[in-house]
Amino acid sequence: MSEHAVYLRVVGTRRLIVGVYVDNLVITRGDPQDISTFKEEMKVTFKMSDLRLLRYYLGLEVTQMGSGIIVYQNAYAAKILEGARLTGCNPNHTPMESRLKLSKSSSAPLVDATKYRSIVGSLWYLVNSRPDLAYSMGYISRFMENPTTEHMVAMKRVLSKHIDVRYHYIRECVKESSVKLESIGTIEELADILTKALGRERFCELRFKISVIDV
Repeated sequence: MSEHAVYLRVVGTRRLIVGVYVDNLVITRGDPQDISTFKEEMKVTFKMSDLRLLRYYLGLEVTQMGSGIIVYQNAYAAKILEGARLTGCNPNHTPMESRLKLSKSSSAPLVDATKYRSIVGSLWYLVNSRPDLAYSMGYISRFMENPTTEHMVAMKRVLSKHIDVRYHYIRECVKESSVKLESIGTIEELADILTKALGRERFCELRFKISVIDV
């Protein structure tokens, strides 16, 4: 087991990955025959139903096409908006104002901390299909202890928007020359969308480049 509920079968150069959640299995592999063989093996031991191509799993909606796979969470995002009573709210083009500064010592009125934490916690799961929200989520999560109206406004802006490879492994690959590192200029730095609040034009440009699209 490589991690909780994720299993890996290796036979020579062939690999099969199985994700397990309660009584549901998600199976993936480059060779369809390996998947079919594994399904038949499991049916011998367990009573199972084959639901074919993955379409929904733990709040993730999946569309598989010849050109690629799209993962999104429209229904989950709609549920968050409904819980926050923001269904039908006006969308913003970016999840956070550029150069926004918030403080834990804000003198603004306090808000319901339980509600704030609940919504922020729900939004974190949305980052699975919306990595462009990662920086904003990390920032507003700093104020979970005593959130104020200022923090709530920043959090609601994220809602209006829409709602690992390890370091040592990379270092070893560089030493073995299996990976070549090259410098990237500021304009080409895609990671900016994950590390800072950006203006509308730059945010939309980088979101497109990391393959986050409207569906």
